[in-house]
Amino acid sequence: MKAIDAPNYLKRMRLRYLWLRLGESVLWAVATMVLIFSVGLVMSLNIEWTVFIATSIGMVVFIGRCLVLGIFSVSDNRLTYFINQHYPQLEESADLLLAQKMDLTPLQQLQRQIVLARFEDLSTQIKLPHKLKQASFTLVIAAVLYVGLSSFVEQKDPLTINQLVKSGKEQIVAELPASIKKVSISIAPPSYTNLSKRVVTDVNLEVVEGSQVQWSIQFDGNIQNAFLLFSDNDSIALKQVNNDYAGGHYFIRSGFYQIGWREADEAVKYSDYYKIEVTKDYPPVITVNNVQQFIVLTQNDKLSVNVNALLTDDYGLKEAHIIATVSKGSGESVKFREEKLLFTAPEKVVGKQFKAYRLIDLKKLGLEPGDELYYYIEAIDNKMPAPNRSRTDTYFVSLQDTASDVSFSDGGLGVDLMPEYFRSQRQIIIDSEKLLAEKKKTSKQDFNSRSNELGYDQKVLRLRYGQFLGEEFESGIGIQQNFAEEDDDHDHDDENIAEKYGHVHDKENEHNHVQAKTETPQPKHQHHHTDPNKEESPLDAFLHAHDSDEEATFFAQSIKMKLKAAITVMWDAELHLRLYDPEKSLPYQYKALNLLKEISQDSRIYVHRVGFDPPPLKEEKRLTGDLSELRNSTYHYELIRQANYPSIRTALSVIQQRIDDPKSKFSPSDKQVFLKAGQELSVVALQNPKYIEQLSLLKALAENELTAPERKLILIKLQKAFWEILPLAPRAAGKEASARHALDQQFIKNLEALGNQ
Repeated sequence: MKAIDAPNYLKRMRLRYLWLRLGESVLWAVATMVLIFSVGLVMSLNIEWTVFIATSIGMVVFIGRCLVLGIFSVSDNRLTYFINQHYPQLEESADLLLAQKMDLTPLQQLQRQIVLARFEDLSTQIKLPHKLKQASFTLVIAAVLYVGLSSFVEQKDPLTINQLVKSGKEQIVAELPASIKKVSISIAPPSYTNLSKRVVTDVNLEVVEGSQVQWSIQFDGNIQNAFLLFSDNDSIALKQVNNDYAGGHYFIRSGFYQIGWREADEAVKYSDYYKIEVTKDYPPVITVNNVQQFIVLTQNDKLSVNVNALLTDDYGLKEAHIIATVSKGSGESVKFREEKLLFTAPEKVVGKQFKAYRLIDLKKLGLEPGDELYYYIEAIDNKMPAPNRSRTDTYFVSLQDTASDVSFSDGGLGVDLMPEYFRSQRQIIIDSEKLLAEKKKTSKQDFNSRSNELGYDQKVLRLRYGQFLGEEFESGIGIQQNFAEEDDDHDHDDENIAEKYGHVHDKENEHNHVQAKTETPQPKHQHHHTDPNKEESPLDAFLHAHDSDEEATFFAQSIKMKLKAAITVMWDAELHLRLYDPEKSLPYQYKALNLLKEISQDSRIYVHRVGFDPPPLKEEKRLTGDLSELRNSTYHYELIRQANYPSIRTALSVIQQRIDDPKSKFSPSDKQVFLKAGQELSVVALQNPKYIEQLSLLKALAENELTAPERKLILIKLQKAFWEILPLAPRAAGKEASARHALDQQFIKNLEALGNQ
């Protein structure tokens, strides 16, 4: 073996080991699945659940075996370690076969030549570890067990069926009456469905909404006439055509029907009830992909919106378009313009399913800064005569007017033009959390820009609330200390910006704004303190000022202090947003939100309930002691509940009596009870067609043409169906059971005994 072939041979050996271990794991997993199938076969479990459980456990066994063996971490070095441990002839130098000759020392090169010669002799003798034989043997045993159990179960089923047939307890299958020889039913679906016409012989029908059904019935013997009775109290007379009776009907809802005929002796007979299941034509389904509900654009953005939608329908689509409404102006001068936009792809709407695309150009629609676009997608199917329509939710596109967001102050007019719309504190919190969540995906420049915009929104909100405190300038909010009095001898390079311009909150008397008790009370009309560094105005001696700017509001003192504290916290929140640190700003934002909630609760006005003022009593009724019109606090109210399905409840008692006494016959009153129960059951069958079979069973009971075992089987089926129909009784208030002492129980018994005497 050449030196250059040794690494390749080791790699092929590693791949062979991987395939052996993977095959072993697959065999163990399949054997486990076969064993689970055998258990499910013996226990008669549902096949779907058995497949699901077997597949899940098989996957767990396969993955677990691979993890235990470390198949996914096998490397060439691990293989050489195994060879060194099991083949001492290589002198634990098999790893030299993987090394490059240039990287080895002369001594290692000599050892590599020796190992290479020995490895060439041992290459055919190296046996990789695996358990393929054990796994294969287990799989064979599991397969034999499954085949044996399946054969046993298959031999058992015919015996069970034969026993049921001999006992006469097999299910009764609805058949045509003996007087009806043949029934042929032609079903013609609506033309827009593109479904072909079909002919069936099954009297239980499944048709599409709007189908035309034509019956052709051949009777055995002479009859006078024939007709069809439907569940909606409609009936049609069948016309005789040669030896058959034919008639048709148009169906738009589910129900059931009967075949009736009048025999030559004037006797009228009816068939069993047969169901009619009508499949509805549902409206189109529209799925919009990759479109946001609300979009805000600026002039620097691409002024277009991509609309992608997937449209599906049962039988075909006829039309699909976009309804766009452009809103211009604001207030009373707002104007709306509606346009219908067709999809650019596909050009023609056809088929049951297709993808639609349209690029909405906002400039072509005439959108200007400050305008808004509302649009939704509408689809119409090909149903006739009245098509189904469906539409999506409305999507909004707003073209932001940046000019209206500029706030400036004119020196002559003193006007502050603020935007009419500003974000609430909750919206700023949501946007800040969203910005933090998208921090890794956003560039630093974009992140700082968005954080600065949130700081501006926080500023606008702070100024809005500051107006309620009488603050008219930004400088009057937040920072209240005089920076001119600060000590200028410290180092400005090491100071913290947040500490300099922020507010320290974790101090005593935080936000209480109450003077300490040790302070000397000021005179009643002493409103100003003298600042030695400030020049005194000559008018101060002649003025008598009572109200300050801070107290010139309509708020109570407690609400005003909370509002001032909220504005102060907003200042800190804005500061950290301006410093591009939304994470530190969030605690202040939440604190401001809680303060605003408290202010909202405190400022509410509660109307107290006015006490009841009874009318004066008449003189003739005073002091008479007449309590006939007064009710005690423990007055008993009798609650009358109207029972649902009274005839079915009565029929249940009759059914239970006949099940307990199977030899007794039905009386005329019992048949009348079953007739009324059938009327209530027919109403239920209109909503749930599965109870149509029970209508036929009631009819068979009324005719009383059954044997005793058949009648008992029908009674059991009817009893089960009636109990399913009856609704659960509402929970009524009652006295809770409580444990009584033995002496209390004996005392009550003695009282009852004395009362009976």
